Amino acid sequence: MNPEDEKKPGLYFPTNRLETLTDGLFAIAMTILVVTIEIPMGPIHTSQLFLQTTGEILPKYVVYFLSFLILAGFWINHHILFLIKKTNLTLTWINVFWLMFITLVPLSTSIIAQFPQYQLSQFIFDLNLLMIGLFSYMIWRYALDHDLIRENAKPYDPYIRRITLFMPAIVFLSICISFLNLKWSLLILFMIPLLFVVAIKVWTWRDLKKLILRTKD
Repeated sequence: MNPEDEKKPGLYFPTNRLETLTDGLFAIAMTILVVTIEIPMGPIHTSQLFLQTTGEILPKYVVYFLSFLILAGFWINHHILFLIKKTNLTLTWINVFWLMFITLVPLSTSIIAQFPQYQLSQFIFDLNLLMIGLFSYMIWRYALDHDLIRENAKPYDPYIRRITLFMPAIVFLSICISFLNLKWSLLILFMIPLLFVVAIKVWTWRDLKKLILRTKD
């Protein structure tokens, strides 16, 4: 931490322990996701029955891959912490609540995998992702408004704000579409990992990556 920051009033902490906690909980949540795929019990004596059983669990694989890719996108997006020079109790608690919704993803994934025919299960899944996206944005906005961001990172605020906002925007669109078509509501969520890759290309992520690496040195 910069010695000048220690002179400012308030209780501040370095971000390394928060980053370690975040990485650990992400690893746990992404691992538990595979438990949402339940293999039907019972003997399988023919290839036709095997294909039928595989077809029954295929939608669960789709939900698993979707949730895994979305979590990966949120984890990459959370690298904005490398641009935060310090944290305080409020920012730490915001991050803790954000992690709470991260760890709920395996549960909401299990619900939609087991009951894909109900809009309520889709809504629970979408609401979980929406809260993650909103808290992710809150982390950045709070850090920026309370001078917790490195000075050389502030010019990149427009790029980071767009990256953190397009995720909840897509989830909100998914919620609206769920009233019309559940399948399309789920499929549109694949735009989150896809558009995140596009955002990296469009919003000068190379410059931002250099800044992240430079601030870590």
